[in-house]
Amino acid sequence: MSPTAISRRDAELEQLRRLAFQRRSFLLHGPAGVGKTLLLKQVAGEVPEMLYCDESSSGQTVFRKLAAGLFTRKNRHVLRACGASGLNALKVKSAVSIRGIVADALREAGYWIALDHLQSPSQSFAASLKDVCSQTATPLIAVARSAHMEDAGFLLPMFSDRSQKFALRNFDSDTAIAFALRTAQEMHLNAANRDEAIQKIVHYSKGNPGAIIAMLQMAASPKYVTEQHVKLSPLYIDFRLNWGATHG
Repeated sequence: MSPTAISRRDAELEQLRRLAFQRRSFLLHGPAGVGKTLLLKQVAGEVPEMLYCDESSSGQTVFRKLAAGLFTRKNRHVLRACGASGLNALKVKSAVSIRGIVADALREAGYWIALDHLQSPSQSFAASLKDVCSQTATPLIAVARSAHMEDAGFLLPMFSDRSQKFALRNFDSDTAIAFALRTAQEMHLNAANRDEAIQKIVHYSKGNPGAIIAMLQMAASPKYVTEQHVKLSPLYIDFRLNWGATHG
């Protein structure tokens, strides 16, 4: 997503920073395309102790990614466990072994764990993660599309208090239009009906920044332009088909 989106999220970014530095677990949630990953990566880049997992499909995947992140930080437990083989040693170790190595490493330092793109974590995945976080006093930032079981899965009970849920919402109308105008300028979109197209795109997107960018990119394609006019109806139909297939 365009860095312009961050400039429109100053308040949310500062709130996310405050939550992270309080060292309390919380759930960051919002619809696909709203900018959760963008903001989380920004905060993770400011906090060397944050172990960011870009894929959280299973416990095995998460603990291996955590181990790899700890290896790059030269954590002594992980380095000792890997030995001369380096990161390759992690590929042959069992899930239970990897989990133990990660737990030993987390006990020694003030790390955060950030799990992006949660996909309804299973009960066993959630139980193992909760155990490790509890035993090591490691806060967890979980990222899902909603604060419901269908997305946050069995991790949801970890965030039972309202103060542990941070909702990232679509832009309001004025912010969405300003964001769309700036993004269109960056893309050098010069259609004759550009202003009308931007108004329609903001309406179609419901203020979702990812959707705005996707439609503006389509609007810049020759497929949706005739005589320097954006063909809005075909653009919208194709957008809904493509967006629904990947973000539904």
